[in-house]
Amino acid sequence: MKYLDLKLRRDLRKNWQQFFSVFLMSLLSVLIFVGLQGAWHGLEKSLDSFISSSNVPDIWVQTTNLTDYEVDQIKSLDGVKSVVPEARITTEIDSKSNSDKYLILDSFITSSQQIANVTEGAKFSSTVDNGIWINKEYAASNNLSVGENLKITLAGKTANVKILGFVQSADRIYFTGSLEYIAPNYNNYAYGYISKNTMDKLLGTQVPSNLIEIYSSNADIRDEIEDILGNKLVTYYNQKTLTDVSEATDRVGQIRNLSYLFSFIFILLAILAMFTTIRRLIESQTKEIAVIKALGYSNSQVTRHYISFGLLVGTIGAVLGAIVSPAMSWFVLETQKTMFSLPNWHIAYSWSSLLIIILVILICSLSAYFASRKAIKGLPAVFLRGKSKEVKHVSIERISFLWNKFSDETKWAVRDAFINRVRVLMGIIGVSGSMMLLIAGIGMPISMNHLVDKAYNEDFSYSKRLTVSDYELADKTYDGQWVQISQAHFSKDDGYNRLLIVISQGNFVNATTSKGEAIKEGGLYVTNGFAEAANIKVGDKMKVIPYHDGKEYTFKVKGIVTSETNQGAYIMSSTFEKAGGAFNPSTLLVGDNISSRQLSNDSNIQSVIKKNNQERNAYDFVNSLMSVFLMIIGFALLLVVVVLYNLGSLNFVERTRDYATLQVLGFSKRNLQNITMNENLITTSVGWMIGIPMGILFLRQYVATFSTIRIEYTAYVTWQVLLLASLLVWLTSLLTTVVISRRIKKIDMVEALKGVE
Repeated sequence: MKYLDLKLRRDLRKNWQQFFSVFLMSLLSVLIFVGLQGAWHGLEKSLDSFISSSNVPDIWVQTTNLTDYEVDQIKSLDGVKSVVPEARITTEIDSKSNSDKYLILDSFITSSQQIANVTEGAKFSSTVDNGIWINKEYAASNNLSVGENLKITLAGKTANVKILGFVQSADRIYFTGSLEYIAPNYNNYAYGYISKNTMDKLLGTQVPSNLIEIYSSNADIRDEIEDILGNKLVTYYNQKTLTDVSEATDRVGQIRNLSYLFSFIFILLAILAMFTTIRRLIESQTKEIAVIKALGYSNSQVTRHYISFGLLVGTIGAVLGAIVSPAMSWFVLETQKTMFSLPNWHIAYSWSSLLIIILVILICSLSAYFASRKAIKGLPAVFLRGKSKEVKHVSIERISFLWNKFSDETKWAVRDAFINRVRVLMGIIGVSGSMMLLIAGIGMPISMNHLVDKAYNEDFSYSKRLTVSDYELADKTYDGQWVQISQAHFSKDDGYNRLLIVISQGNFVNATTSKGEAIKEGGLYVTNGFAEAANIKVGDKMKVIPYHDGKEYTFKVKGIVTSETNQGAYIMSSTFEKAGGAFNPSTLLVGDNISSRQLSNDSNIQSVIKKNNQERNAYDFVNSLMSVFLMIIGFALLLVVVVLYNLGSLNFVERTRDYATLQVLGFSKRNLQNITMNENLITTSVGWMIGIPMGILFLRQYVATFSTIRIEYTAYVTWQVLLLASLLVWLTSLLTTVVISRRIKKIDMVEALKGVE
């Protein structure tokens, strides 16, 4: 076998360009799957470790004036293990900056109740009279140090509290500070912890509990909580619906889905590349096979020899991909660190990584086996004569008026495409896969940027969003559009609470239905994401129980609103009041005519959110994913270059004799280059046409994976996306064709036309 081993090394050196594509597909298949798995599985492990070690609650309930009797009732529910009542207040941080800063403070009675980890400073202590622990991200963003005093304003009172330490909380991994922001805003929003005694002392009164953390084996006790708390219930969340936690866990699935899709495409191409490469190698080595068989080697030995090509090339590619994959894992995790707050970041792999490595090697070996098992059968004399090519007519030749219009070069390219179906199929899959990934890579940021632009420039047109203490007083002072937002239990629904948004007459809420109609009186307008999730149709009658109201209302669905943010339902205040509901909003949308100075002097204003800050925050979220999108585009371009170059190389090597014969018959080198051009044109055209609908479908599916119960992400496919993706595919195809066609000029006709000696 040592002679076959020597032949193996020589063949690999001689045909390295063809085998390079197999090597690269094997490498990329493993690199993408293992690399992305290291990121998503590592993120999953980091989240699980942080959440489990921090004893994160299963359910969070916000209420008003919680009583001991209600706590006991909740404790008695099936599956409930423990209940921790707390007090939560929102305060304003006095700082020298021009922007408003807010602090969400939670109280604790004993340090054992804490789910937050102290990263710097003193440990939690309930005996401290005047101290606070705040999140480390806000401290870093605002250059705060342990031991400094933080000036806060709460309930009209100003107090200086000492920063005792910095914390990270496992139930605030993705802390936005307000539902009005899509991404974390650590510059303006902080969360902190303070002992119950200190909170009571600062406010000068006994602060009632208004937050319940519930530990339960049953994560869906929504109906029972509604019965116990009634109109005192404000919000209900579990780990699947609390944005601070669910955004992080959802990101794991988003990266995982990407790894599966990429790996599938590259593994499929590795199969086709190995099959076509081995088949071409055997067909070009008929003389060598004849000599080997004449020397006494059996069919099985020759078969194992050709399998070793797939085994060796596939193994080198897979192992090298596994070695490089940690770099990719860390690259992806680095892009997520600005979004999620975790004490430790890890990359982690499962047994599936090893399985995919073995699978890639096995696939390359099997592809080589199936390509060689029939091709090597026969007597040495048969191989010495060489395998004659069968000339086949294709069905399109029967359409004479069309076929006669084709040039000789085009006829050759069409016939060859029908004869070498597997090789052409490989090219079509490569081009269509590349087109699909390019549409996704280019379309993802455009879709998300469109959502931001639509939300903050079309659906809503306010300048500032005010939160007020006294609705009637503010209504006399400012002109604007009032919005009352509350969680609500809809029937029917998808098992989760949604937002009920009650709006007054005004010009700042401009969301429209799928038919372009504005929100009007007389019914309920359900957002598209909620409607699809719960199978809600126009004309349906829905029961609504708004939290902090407790009454049940029935409304007819009048329209489906194409708004991506604030998933739930809209209703006019007049319609809601006519049904018996109370309209007592705390949110006012105003225009540019209301100045920030005017608002800063009004004690009735609790908080001010500027729309341009919301918009900037949303763009920050999109930018955090740009590295991943650029990676998709890079792999897509690499895919089309490698596949088309491999096909061109295979064609050139197979047809060196044919090209020389055509030259003798009078074909110019330009004619021969046109043949190569037409072949790539056919492959690229078919792959491009298939890739467009596949890309649009994939873009829609992948964008949808970013959707939450609060925000619906939808694909936005424009002609610019399709044009740019098409230009990139055709440009790389053209450049690859030019490189291959140049090799035709170097054909040695004497050498190419030598017969079998």
